[in-house]
Amino acid sequence: MKKLFLLLFLISVGFLSCERDDICIDDITPHLIIRFYDATDTTLVKSVTQLSVKILDIESNYIVNNTTDSIALPLIPSADFTKFVLTNDTNSDTIMVNYTSEAVFVGRSCGFKSIFNDIDLQETDDGENWIQSFNIISQQIENETSAHVKIFH
Repeated sequence: MKKLFLLLFLISVGFLSCERDDICIDDITPHLIIRFYDATDTTLVKSVTQLSVKILDIESNYIVNNTTDSIALPLIPSADFTKFVLTNDTNSDTIMVNYTSEAVFVGRSCGFKSIFNDIDLQETDDGENWIQSFNIISQQIENETSAHVKIFH
């Protein structure tokens, strides 16, 4: 009887000591969401034809090569800025997104994520810009629920 009780006790202790799986279901580091609008009627969403994007200063490129009215771009958490070359058909414009990155602890299973504060956007003027202007909607990028920047073209 003592052996059975000891066996049942050890089995129950074994089940009680198990931890839940460490699966990350929380939000991760958000992307910069850009939405494209018509420059003449700034309330109308306007798709960009054959948009392709290149991230400068890193080895891998982020290429869309698609017709779209919005795009999600990754920012570099370990830097203060990320430069992108946005190409509309054959016309390329360079934009630089400046920010301060903040590491936020999400949980044991996810670890840390970065959020981006003090968002600022600069465009390099090459005389033939297809991007006519932009509007920063949110100074902070915490999630991907809505656009952070409007670009008018």
